[in-house]
Amino acid sequence: MCAEHEATTKTQPRNGIRIRCHDDDLRFETIIASKSTTPAGSREGSAICCEINMLRNVDIVDAHHHFINAPALVYPWIESRQPALTALLANYYDAAHPYLPENYRADVCALPLTGSIACEFGAADGVAEAIWVQQCADRGDVPNAFIAAVQLDSHDLPDVLARYRDLPIIRAVRQPLYWAVDPIKRLGARGDYLGDRAWLRGFERVADAGLVWDLLVYDEQLPTTHHLIASFPETTFVLEAMGWPLDLTAGGFSRWEERLRAISEFPNVVLKLQGIALILGTSLTAIGPWIRMAINIFGARRCMFASHYPIDHLLWDSQTMVSTMHAALADLSAEERADFFGETARRVYFPSADS
Repeated sequence: MCAEHEATTKTQPRNGIRIRCHDDDLRFETIIASKSTTPAGSREGSAICCEINMLRNVDIVDAHHHFINAPALVYPWIESRQPALTALLANYYDAAHPYLPENYRADVCALPLTGSIACEFGAADGVAEAIWVQQCADRGDVPNAFIAAVQLDSHDLPDVLARYRDLPIIRAVRQPLYWAVDPIKRLGARGDYLGDRAWLRGFERVADAGLVWDLLVYDEQLPTTHHLIASFPETTFVLEAMGWPLDLTAGGFSRWEERLRAISEFPNVVLKLQGIALILGTSLTAIGPWIRMAINIFGARRCMFASHYPIDHLLWDSQTMVSTMHAALADLSAEERADFFGETARRVYFPSADS
């Protein structure tokens, strides 16, 4: 929490969720002050600044951020630098240092944040990572829910899921499936999981456990996921990074749109818009068409905001992130903004809450 806000901050229950909230408007003064460097006459800067005051009415749940509990936990991707990560962002490894709940809270302290969902971050021992996150939550700290790591074709999957059942913070699981022709874009271990019988048997165990599945695929892989999604209609699939488009050209946009429309036909799929700066850039012009189209296709009730911190914090601060996205979605109604910035995440990851 920001030091200047600490005296006016308290913890309150909201729909059964522990939250931290502010009693005054200092956070908005901070946001406005941060915009003082916007070039005079900049239409984009003006559009963003016009949205600042509207943030008073936005109740935010961050649906995706990470922690790095090093050196207590080992992260192989930190121990051995991955070319795929530096190809994605040249200074990716500037974030490869301890990033604990207090660091995250400091990075988002200027926002009206009422909840967060943390996500596994490639620790060598996913169960140990989940236990530590549960301990953080038990102390009354962030997060409010956790997306844990699984390897669905692993022989110890039943034991891992049994351990996860004892950790109420866990509401979802995931395994990276990102695969592409270009080896530098391969963030998954293999490209054939969706057709692997052992992997699919593992998915049945996840479905039987009633867990949400966070789906990590590129947009060009989306057609290959249809059978899986249709086979498990009671399982909620959260498509991360808005179906990560690899081709940002006009033609790529059209193909991404077509694929996104096709997968939106499955009612058990919702869309998470994390990694926006990493994938698209930070300007209103760069992100606007993509996120507007995503919400046009899925509807705000099936879309959720997410920071992807600490990685995207290398690219924009929390005030700029939220105000830019808010400006891009200026045509949404107040109810739609509430869904996108918080209520969708509550419905998906906090199922026991009355949202």
